[in-house]
Amino acid sequence: MLTAVFVIVLLAVVGSAIDLGRAHATRTRLQHACDAASLAGRRAMTTSTVDDTVKAEALKFFNFNFPQRAFGTSTFTPSVSSLSGSTQTVVITAATTSPTTVMKFFGFSSIPLNVTCNAKQDFVNTDVVLVLDTTGSMADKASSTDTSTKIVALRKAVLALYDQLATVQTNLEASGMRLRYGIVPYASTVNVGSAISAVNASYLAQTAKYQSRRVATATSSSSACDGVYGSYNSNSRVCTYFIYNQYSYDTSKFVAGSSVDVAPFIGTSTYYSSGRSQLYGLTPTNQVANKTTWGGCTEEPVTVVMSATATSIPDGANDLNIDLIPATDDQKWRPYWPEVEFTSYRSNIYSADLMKPQYACPTAAAPMKAWSRTTLSTYLDGLNPDGGTYHDFGMMWGARWASSNGIFSANNPSTYNSMPVKKYIIFMTDGLFDTGYSTLYSGYGVEQLDARVTPGGSSSNETDQLARHKQRFNLLCSKAKTMGYSVWVIGFATTLDASLTNCASSASQASTSADSAALLSKFVEIGKNIGALRLTQ
Repeated sequence: MLTAVFVIVLLAVVGSAIDLGRAHATRTRLQHACDAASLAGRRAMTTSTVDDTVKAEALKFFNFNFPQRAFGTSTFTPSVSSLSGSTQTVVITAATTSPTTVMKFFGFSSIPLNVTCNAKQDFVNTDVVLVLDTTGSMADKASSTDTSTKIVALRKAVLALYDQLATVQTNLEASGMRLRYGIVPYASTVNVGSAISAVNASYLAQTAKYQSRRVATATSSSSACDGVYGSYNSNSRVCTYFIYNQYSYDTSKFVAGSSVDVAPFIGTSTYYSSGRSQLYGLTPTNQVANKTTWGGCTEEPVTVVMSATATSIPDGANDLNIDLIPATDDQKWRPYWPEVEFTSYRSNIYSADLMKPQYACPTAAAPMKAWSRTTLSTYLDGLNPDGGTYHDFGMMWGARWASSNGIFSANNPSTYNSMPVKKYIIFMTDGLFDTGYSTLYSGYGVEQLDARVTPGGSSSNETDQLARHKQRFNLLCSKAKTMGYSVWVIGFATTLDASLTNCASSASQASTSADSAALLSKFVEIGKNIGALRLTQ
């Protein structure tokens, strides 16, 4: 009798283990089908409601992953609806039973199974800052098999990102939220002058110092005058020539948009076939007009020289202060003025005037806003490749562009219509840092002469300059991430060095694209991640 009792108990234990194990496996499969169906239904949503199209798509996926009577379950019909108070959340519930084999001898013919799942778009306001390298190499092709240049490929990739997020943008707008893009093209400086002026024109310096030149005269011999490339008056034995040095200029009319004649203070010159410049003899009646209008590019405010191993942004580094609101002249941005910029030595083999450094001013940055595809395409068509590669300019202004503090705070609230704002930086470059210590006019001036980032002169060189800029870039990347940005870094037809790889928010958000097709795919992938669906239950 005891044996019989033990056998019955053993059968009950073993049977329940078998039946419950099968029921558990069945419920797991049922839950997976539910999750897949809710995601499919949410992707099918084109309005803010769970309509018949959404229900049909969800049921199709559910039945594909868990056909009726699978694993011996009873027939059932999943329920597809929306969540109370959240019409854009797809909710699926399903209830069925799993049959038993051994336990039915003990009065349990089936085991009830119930699953519930929700899927919703991560629906919050979204700001995407596109920081785009538009340096000279973007005029080349990424690979020999590409049919267009890198700048053309970049335009197509950005539009592909826009297309990927177009439905998200529409749904956000229908819910009283928004998806915005801001664009910061960068090279050896950035074009942000009009954006600064639109906020507060007083943030722009009214006087600034430039490496420039002045007209001078001296009694000399003809040969001595030729030695300084001057203009010699044999009757008076007077030589008129240039003195190259740093000079202070009134920039108030220039930043206000006026056309400024620079000939009265820098003189005018003609050129020998060898490229050497010779000064025209200047008098108040024969000055040659040289009208210049500000293109919008800027020089950074006063900063401090910091080492290549600095671990934090020091006080006084106004350029690295993302939320800087200028209160003093040292904190104001200066107009980039290549027409008055000269070096005190021969620095340029490409220009007719060998004393002119190389320079470039990229397309004006576009403030954060909702775009139409047509308007975005028109803007992208205006991107022109030119200049050297200073990644720190791109990152410092990329971080400023959507910051909820600083000079653009009024346009970038941390919440919009009581909903939070998620912020992304997509940083695309086709090359590693390319700085020009003595030959390039950047947003830090001519660095060998102006010595704003480096000690200058013979106390530094291009290798030292590059190391210091890389560290500034590293600190800016860290700052952007602490501000809440999710940072993506893309190397286009180039490898990423450690500073670029580490700039991304995670290893998976740093990548390279070998050609135009790969770049387009990467931008689409990023769009999918930004607008990703997620399960909530």
